[in-house]
Amino acid sequence: MPRDITILSPTIPDALDLATAARAVDESYGEREIDEGDALQVFAEGGEPLLTVWGARELTTAGEIERLLPHPPEVRLPVFWVDAVAPLADAGEAGVSVALRLALGLDATCIVEDD
Repeated sequence: MPRDITILSPTIPDALDLATAARAVDESYGEREIDEGDALQVFAEGGEPLLTVWGARELTTAGEIERLLPHPPEVRLPVFWVDAVAPLADAGEAGVSVALRLALGLDATCIVEDD
């Protein structure tokens, strides 16, 4: 089971944002499209997946974030909701680092679910 990650961003992240975040963590990380372009994946040398990021959805309705998250942060609407996952293994820690770096670069909020 993967670690679920939610990024709440004032802007839509793109492939360049993700590549910049990935290389800030480790210059050897690569990115690829998966699921016929529906998601971007950061991978380590050898192709091991570290983080998968799906496309953004805009949220404009007050109360929607509170309905969807158990402990919602305060964010200004509209906001773009981005789902991501990282493996539970050691590679997942690297993926979480990339997600946090991505959020930092976007002035976004990153929520990592730790079950």
